[in-house]
Amino acid sequence: MPEGLEVSALPGGNGVLEVTALTLRRGTQGTEVYAALANRGSIPACSAGFAVELFDRDGKSLAAGIGGLFSHRFYQLTDGTDAIAGCIGPGDRTMAAITDLPPDITLEDVRHLVYRCPYFALDVEPVEGLEIDALMRAVSADGIIYTGMLHNRFEGPIRDPSVTVFSLTAGGRPVGSTTVRASMELQPGASWSFETKVLDTGGAEQAAFPAGSL
Repeated sequence: MPEGLEVSALPGGNGVLEVTALTLRRGTQGTEVYAALANRGSIPACSAGFAVELFDRDGKSLAAGIGGLFSHRFYQLTDGTDAIAGCIGPGDRTMAAITDLPPDITLEDVRHLVYRCPYFALDVEPVEGLEIDALMRAVSADGIIYTGMLHNRFEGPIRDPSVTVFSLTAGGRPVGSTTVRASMELQPGASWSFETKVLDTGGAEQAAFPAGSL
């Protein structure tokens, strides 16, 4: 969305990742892009990013932006370093939000969006990490608030945990997102009860992704 927007992948720039739905909209601070992607391959895509460039009907570039892709799975490198990476596993769905595009873009002028997804193909194995449950949505006159619990399944503490929740249409297209963070250290086995700010773009479904620093 909007209808008529042409979306294409940069040739050779995406590997196993493919956009399945996308929203280009006017946000409170400027032009925003929200995307749903899937891993169509057989390997995890680790530390992945999502970059877009917008073009008008004449092929002139209007703006470009980049952001990270979210993951709800965590993996450990098998090279002996025991380093942890957030990866999008085969068949997994991921989301992206780019909310800092120039505010002076006229949406009607955007005719073509090209995306690319850089990532690392690493030798990894899955491990327990951050886990979200009891995710609930509450509707108010101002919008939607999400609440839930974040659990630390890692063997070590997590600093500054966060949760990003995407609001989705019934078909799984993201239309907005909100992120809540805590300035704390979440110990192994501990949980954090979170509540997001009001999101003014409500959808029929939602998807939540955890993050934090080891």
